[in-house]
Amino acid sequence: MATEPTPNAETPVPEAPGLVLFARVDDTPITVDECTDAVGDATAGAVVSFAGVVRNHDEDRGVTWLRYSAHPSAQTVLEEVAHEVALAHPGCRMAAAHRVGDLGIGDVALACAVASAHRAEAFAACAALVDEIKARVPIWKEQGFTDGSTEWVAALG
Repeated sequence: MATEPTPNAETPVPEAPGLVLFARVDDTPITVDECTDAVGDATAGAVVSFAGVVRNHDEDRGVTWLRYSAHPSAQTVLEEVAHEVALAHPGCRMAAAHRVGDLGIGDVALACAVASAHRAEAFAACAALVDEIKARVPIWKEQGFTDGSTEWVAALG
């Protein structure tokens, strides 16, 4: 019967791939706390989070509301993005949620959290997760301005 070699000081043990606790797109209110609560565990020395919040302006125009719309593939793409980032950041635990529907000023549109043994890895993975979500997940927003006009803006990029 063959046995696996026992790791020792000279044999590095590969770190486990990152883990996605959840990645979702839906119309329910989201919080950063639900993401940080999901990723935290006894191995985490760092938990880094991000909240994309609806602000009251876009350049020089006052914003009163936002409406996010998602392509039917948005959930699948978000899951793919999260798993790719997890593979690229071994040992990290991550969660992400993007809201769709009508949002008001101060509402969270995108929440993410990443936990890792060390802060550098957590920061890098969280930044990569947010950047890839913004670049690849097919979600668009319509903004309502204080002058009554509206504008569609691609949330990609």
